[in-house]
Amino acid sequence: MPYAVLRVAKIKTQAHAVAATGHNYRQAQHPHAIANADPQAPHPNREYVNHAQEDYWSLLEARIQEAGVKRIRSDSVRGMEVILTGSPEGFIRGQDGRAVDYSKSKWAGDNLRFLQEKFGAKNIVSFTLHQDEKTPHIHAVLAPITETNTLSADKLFNPASLRQLQTEYAQAMASHGLERGIEHSQAKHDPIQRLYGLETQHVQRVAELSKPSAPAPAIELSDPPTAPWKHAEWKAGEELRINAELAHQAEAARAQLVEVAKLAQANTAAAEQVRVLQKQLNTSEGLKQGNYTSLQAAQQVSQVEGQAFDKMAVQYAQGSDLPVLRQLGQEIREETRQALVQTIEQTLTQPVKDAADFVAKLKAAGYEGQAREPGKVILTHEQTGATFPISELRPNGQALEAQLTAAVERTAQQAKDQAQDRGQSRGRGIGR
Repeated sequence: MPYAVLRVAKIKTQAHAVAATGHNYRQAQHPHAIANADPQAPHPNREYVNHAQEDYWSLLEARIQEAGVKRIRSDSVRGMEVILTGSPEGFIRGQDGRAVDYSKSKWAGDNLRFLQEKFGAKNIVSFTLHQDEKTPHIHAVLAPITETNTLSADKLFNPASLRQLQTEYAQAMASHGLERGIEHSQAKHDPIQRLYGLETQHVQRVAELSKPSAPAPAIELSDPPTAPWKHAEWKAGEELRINAELAHQAEAARAQLVEVAKLAQANTAAAEQVRVLQKQLNTSEGLKQGNYTSLQAAQQVSQVEGQAFDKMAVQYAQGSDLPVLRQLGQEIREETRQALVQTIEQTLTQPVKDAADFVAKLKAAGYEGQAREPGKVILTHEQTGATFPISELRPNGQALEAQLTAAVERTAQQAKDQAQDRGQSRGRGIGR
């Protein structure tokens, strides 16, 4: 299950506040550029509180003065930056691997309400959602003012209160399928940049794996025996030797493909490299299927990759059995099925209005639903073309239909409860 992630950092100086302002609002004059921010991101960043995007220092000073804080030491912490997000797998993603638009989501609204209820709405001076990086995350800035109108970051953000804050935040995010990490864990919490630095490392690793490899060394044939009756034995031996070498090359390509495919689950930039490596693997496997007449062609593998791939396609069209390719397809289909089951499990933990809403969420993640026969729904993965009947998908080890019905009923009940709460709140206000 994905984790709820909350990190805090102190804002002690005006320079720090100005730098944080420039960073979070992507100001052009800010000297610290965001290397992994995508200027062409399909979903917008959004500010929910500080719509004028004023600098944090001015906002914090104004709030402290408004609260009537009497004692302010020169070294007092003026503000706290709180970063809110979740494990990358906790967000619904489209076919391109990007998270869907969360700018108007209940997740973003619940995060804002959590901070306002915990620290006071007036103390939250900024609340910014970033969607131009791989994983949606929120930068919130607040004035650490206590209920008694004192400025005390140490009281609000000490080790004990931070542990409690982590617990309460996970509880607030439980409806979004996020849970708390291990309490009292000795694991060191790295700066927030580390959460996204791993993705940068993935991209670098993909680049390394995808560098054009040097042409395979020529496979030279040994001299044939002078005795004609030994030619058949010599030919068989050469075939075994060449095929063994090609099998070794194919296995190396397969291992490389598997690693890139795993990285590609979190890095859409790897998609093109997966396609290229897939073709290289198919080529190697196709060459291995050849007989003695392909031995000379094997000496120039790099020159015939495209031809070998086309040859495999023609052989398949003519009815030839390609067990290696079939096995690879089965492995890819099973990996896709497991990924779909995980996507369904995550989607069921979120609000689901009805079956159409559920299908729309799956479509955003790259799966198309289609009823080919009455009562029989087929889900198709748009990227690979793999198809799965509902009966083949058992999220949480149970039938999907019953879980979907329960999720819809739960969502309806939550909406009803919230409406009643709002009605009661308005009633109490009128009574006053």
